[in-house]
Amino acid sequence: MELSTFAITIGVLEILIGLPLVLYPKSTMKWLDKMFKEELMMRTLGALMTVLGALVVIQNYEVSVTVEGGIRLVAWLTFFKGITWAWWPETAVRMKKKWGKSQQRMTFGGVMATAIGMLLMYGATLL
Repeated sequence: MELSTFAITIGVLEILIGLPLVLYPKSTMKWLDKMFKEELMMRTLGALMTVLGALVVIQNYEVSVTVEGGIRLVAWLTFFKGITWAWWPETAVRMKKKWGKSQQRMTFGGVMATAIGMLLMYGATLL
C-alpha cells in the first residue's frame, strides 16, 4: 500500500473519531460503549487495522525522522494495535473505561486524535 493512501485513510478515521469526542463527548462515548461491547466488531476492526498496517510495513519497515518514517511508525502502531484488538479485545475495553471516566480526558483524546489525523493527512500531501 502506498504511504499516502495509508496516511489519508488513517487520518480520516482519526478525525472521524476525534471531532465527535471534542464536540459531543457524552453521545460519542455512548456510541463507543455499544461498539466496544460487540466482541466480533472489535476483532473485525482489529483484523482490518492489522491488515492496513501490514500492507505498509511489508514494503519498507524502517522508521526514521522523515515524513515517510513517521508514517511508517504510525503503520507499526496501527499493526500492533490491530493485533491487540483482534486477539485481546478486553484490553481495548479496559483502556476505554479509563479514558471515559473524565470529560477532560475524552476532550483531550479527541483533540489528540484530530491533531494526529490532520498531521497524517498533511504528511500525505508531502509524499
